[in-house]
Amino acid sequence: MPDIFTYTDYRAFLRDLLAEKRSQSGAFSLRQISRKAGIRSTGFFSWVLQGKRNISERVVLELIKILKLNRPEAEYFSTLVHYNQARTIVERKRYFDDLAAFKRKGYKAITPDHYEFYRNWYYAALRELVAITRVTDGNLAQTAKLLSPRLRPSEMKKGLMVLKKLGMIRTSKNGVYERIDDVVSTGPQTEAVAVQSYLAKTAYDRFERRQREMSTVTMSVDSDALGAIMDRLRKAREDIMEIARATVRPTRVLQLNMQVFPLSKEIGE
Repeated sequence: MPDIFTYTDYRAFLRDLLAEKRSQSGAFSLRQISRKAGIRSTGFFSWVLQGKRNISERVVLELIKILKLNRPEAEYFSTLVHYNQARTIVERKRYFDDLAAFKRKGYKAITPDHYEFYRNWYYAALRELVAITRVTDGNLAQTAKLLSPRLRPSEMKKGLMVLKKLGMIRTSKNGVYERIDDVVSTGPQTEAVAVQSYLAKTAYDRFERRQREMSTVTMSVDSDALGAIMDRLRKAREDIMEIARATVRPTRVLQLNMQVFPLSKEIGE
């Protein structure tokens, strides 16, 4: 079984575990897991692995029994689910600290660098920058000027070291930093702390109208409409990412922020 203590995404763990089980027995499937977990929908776990559905505490307990996780593995898996499905930054930080505690107990667990990735906006920007231009230790002063706001060479170096430690980039034989595409999986649970609010504010002055799109809408809806809006935003994000993936020769890094949140309690609460 894959080492669960090396994972920061329970969905990635389940995907790898399923692939391992299938290689050993073709009878092991998502349908079989659903049946054992008492879930009628045969497509439920497929949606979970795609990030379109979350799992409840009851399903977590069922999976622990189905996967035959021991006590430390079960505790880590449960905490990992809460971490990935946390709705607020405060909750996510608390569960991250719980995951990091497993390392202090002697288990191979995530390091503080994983949370560090989401704390500095330019780490994500750097990961994309190395994919579109030549970045080496010898040209940090020049390439730092490509980012907006501009970075100091020391910040460039720190960011590259963090990304390399996380396995998100690597150095070629020629000393050129390269992005590793299949490491980071972004989805609805990705923290907004990766993007500092001042970026959007200063972008209004730094870029012409044709290079930016900023708008805000305040509206009144019910719970069903809110769910429909959130689904539409997720679909729009997926469509936009497909456009980005289809770009043959990218020439710049963009930041896309999509946010929706209540400004009031529901009437009746």
